[in-house]
Amino acid sequence: MKKATLLAVGLLILAGAAFAQQPESNPPAQNTSTPPAPTPPPAAAQSSAASDQWAHLKVYRQRRYMGSALAPSIVVDDKQVVRVGNGRRASIKLTPGTHTIRSDDKSSAVSIDAKPGQDYFIRVDEETGFWKGHGKLTMLLPEQGRAEFQLQKPVEEDRKFAKDLIEEDTEAKK
Repeated sequence: MKKATLLAVGLLILAGAAFAQQPESNPPAQNTSTPPAPTPPPAAAQSSAASDQWAHLKVYRQRRYMGSALAPSIVVDDKQVVRVGNGRRASIKLTPGTHTIRSDDKSSAVSIDAKPGQDYFIRVDEETGFWKGHGKLTMLLPEQGRAEFQLQKPVEEDRKFAKDLIEEDTEAKK
């Protein structure tokens, strides 16, 4: 009985292999018509392509009790852009290339080689000082920074200094 079963299985395998090797008798028809003209991208795609010429620096400060009255400055390439208060966030446009981002704590400057369309996340932590606190910058991976960034509120209008570099806040608070 086992020999008959093995023989039947072997014949089925051979028949399947022979069938798979046979050339098709009716190959599919070749498309000889000209390809359709490309359609222009929709307006939404054009606007996202325009925004992809920039790198996006997402700076935020988590809500904490310690130092809650302070709002450290964010300086990009020696230009003050914004002051980030307790539990606030801002998105800054960067041209492609190398940029230096610093805060009140000059020892925690961050250098970024910005690529178009990329998001970079920097968290501002308020560190205690002798007379007053100062903002310490920490660069984060996008996986961590994006989640923390979305939890904060947009920075107030009166704390924006280089308004041409600050992007409109489109993040939905979750």
